[in-house]
Amino acid sequence: MDHSDKASAPTAPFARTLWTLAPAAVILACQAYLSIPLMPYLADAWHVTQEASAWATSAFAIAFACGSLLAAPLTKWLGRRATVAWSFAVLAAFTAIMPLTGDLLSGSVVRALQGLAAGVVPPVVYVYFGERLPGERLAVGITIFSSCLSGCLVIGQMAGQLLAPAAGWDSVFWISAPLLAVAAVLIYKVMLPDALPPASHGTGRSTAAAPHLGRLLPLFLSALVVLGGITAAYTAVQLYGPEQLVGDANAILALRASALPALIASVLLAPALSRIGAGRRAAGALALAALGMAAAGLAHDSVIGLGAALFVTMLAATTAGPALIQAVGTAAGASRATVLAVYGFLLNLGAGLGAQVPQLFGRFVGVALCVAVGFGVAALLVGFLAPSSAGAGRTRTARQSVPAEQAHTTTRA
Repeated sequence: MDHSDKASAPTAPFARTLWTLAPAAVILACQAYLSIPLMPYLADAWHVTQEASAWATSAFAIAFACGSLLAAPLTKWLGRRATVAWSFAVLAAFTAIMPLTGDLLSGSVVRALQGLAAGVVPPVVYVYFGERLPGERLAVGITIFSSCLSGCLVIGQMAGQLLAPAAGWDSVFWISAPLLAVAAVLIYKVMLPDALPPASHGTGRSTAAAPHLGRLLPLFLSALVVLGGITAAYTAVQLYGPEQLVGDANAILALRASALPALIASVLLAPALSRIGAGRRAAGALALAALGMAAAGLAHDSVIGLGAALFVTMLAATTAGPALIQAVGTAAGASRATVLAVYGFLLNLGAGLGAQVPQLFGRFVGVALCVAVGFGVAALLVGFLAPSSAGAGRTRTARQSVPAEQAHTTTRA
C-alpha cells in the first residue's frame, strides 16, 4: 500500500481492533483443526474408516488455500470491512449446517465451503492492519493476530477433544456457529469503512526487479512442507500413535497442550532470531524440524519422548514460517503481491495434503520419517538454492513491506 493511502486513512483504535479480531481469529482458525480429534466420531457418524474421515480436515485446508486467492477480488467489490464480516457470516452458516451432514461426501463438501469462507479473512485483515494500524504498533498487531491463527493448530484439537465426549461431535459446530455470527456483527461495528474506493488501495509501488523463478521455486516447494508436515504428524498421532496414548484421552490432551509453549517460545525468540538472515533462519529451523520428526519416529513408543520431539518440531516449524515469508517478500520484488498469494496458496494446500499422508504408510514411524525427510529436503533447498533470499531482510523497507501483504502466508504458519 502506498504511504499516501495510509496517510489518508483514519487510524483504527488499536486495542478495540485487536480485542475484536484476535478472538475472532481463534474461533475461525479452530474450525480447521478441530476435525482431527473428531475423526473417530465422524467415522462412526458417516459409516467410514477413520482414515477416510481425514478428508474432513483436508477439504477444509485445501479450500482455505483457494479462499486466500479470492480475497483481493472480493475486497475490490465489497471493501475490507464488508468482506471480513460477510466471510464470518457465511462461515457461521456453513458451520451450522455441518452437524446435519450424514455422509462423507456431504460432510466434505460443507467442510470445503467452510474453508473457502474462512480463507478469505486473514489476507484482508493483514491488508487492513497495514492501512489502519499505527506504524509503531503494526508489527505487534500482526504478531498477535498471526499467533492466534497459529495457536489454533493446538487449541482447535483440544476444543474438539474436550467437547465431543461431553456433548457429541456435533456440539463443536453448534457452539462455533453462533460465536462466528456474533463475531461477524462485532467486526462490522469495529472495523472502519474503506477511506478510499476499494479498488484504489494498491499493494504498494516497487521499483525492484521482477523475481527470478529459480530463487522462488525452493521457497514455494518449502511452503508445502511447513504446515503439511505438522498436520501429517498430528493426524498420524491420532490414527497410529502409541496405544497408551491414543487410548488415554488425558494423555493425548496433554500431548497436544505441550505444543502451546512451543508457540509462545517462537514468538518470544523472534526478536533475537530476526538478526539472522531470513534464508539461513528458515533453513536452520527446517533442519531442526527434520531432526524433531526423526526423533519422534524413534521415540514413537514413548509418550514423553514423542511429546518432547513434537515440541521441538512445532517450535522449529513456527520459526521457519515467518522466516520463509520474509525470504519470499524480499525475493518477490515488484511482483510481491502475486508471489505471496502463490506462496500462501501452497502453504495451506500443504496442510490439506498433509492430512492424507498417514494413509500412505499406515503406521506412525513411516509418517514421521517421511515428514523428517520432507523438512530436511526443504532445509537444503532453502539453504543452498535460494541464497539470494538469505539476507536479513536486505533493508528495513523490505521488512516493512511484507506485513501488509503477507495475508496469504501467515494464516497458520
